Amino acid sequence: MTAKKKLIFLAQMGAPGRYDPAIFANQPGGDNEILWFEHMLADLGLLEKIAYEGRRICYGEPLPHPSEGDAYVIGGSFHSVHDDLPWQHEIRAWLYAIRNADYPVPVFGVCGGHQLMSQVLGGTVEGLPGEPAIGTLPINLTEAGRDSYLFDGVVPRFNFGNEEHVSSAPPQAVVLATATDIPNCALDYGRGWISVQFHPEASDRCMTESWGPKAATIADHYVPTPDAPRLFQNFLKANGIL
Repeated sequence: MTAKKKLIFLAQMGAPGRYDPAIFANQPGGDNEILWFEHMLADLGLLEKIAYEGRRICYGEPLPHPSEGDAYVIGGSFHSVHDDLPWQHEIRAWLYAIRNADYPVPVFGVCGGHQLMSQVLGGTVEGLPGEPAIGTLPINLTEAGRDSYLFDGVVPRFNFGNEEHVSSAPPQAVVLATATDIPNCALDYGRGWISVQFHPEASDRCMTESWGPKAATIADHYVPTPDAPRLFQNFLKANGIL
């Protein structure tokens, strides 16, 4: 029997004290986004097809050796990439090591993961020029985005929740999508590296709850995006994990 290929989720949502875990009391697994992602994989029918595990890097769990996983997903964060916390430096060094290794390892970055990946490759992250991006918003696919495997079978509308963005993409990156005030909404860096500013993994309810005390005032900003998780299925298929 052929061994299942391994996907490892690297969680960096927030160090203890950065947010109130109680805001996610209604989510499966509480505030553990590794379990959220596991539920998403199960809903896609993928959990039995791969080996899956996660590490809560912001809680001090060690980063895996790059060879431990066949593909990685780096989640979003309540922290700014400019916080320059020790574990953020560790993720950057880890990404740099993977990028410069002799063997390519696919990586998918979400929100804060998107920003870290861009930084490592020479991109710039800045605050949005206006209000934070809040809600289920349309994106605009570029010609490269329309040709990319990433958005196959997916309505280009996703959940956003960010105050910063990649204002200048790395020179080798191909822009797959833009959004209002977000010129580098989805990027393809080549060698199996992809990242997006939005949250294809998170439900409308989860995104609403993430705003804590503001949740009641922005609940109508989010709507279901049932096909959004397919981005991960497309990513895994394109990189030979499925």
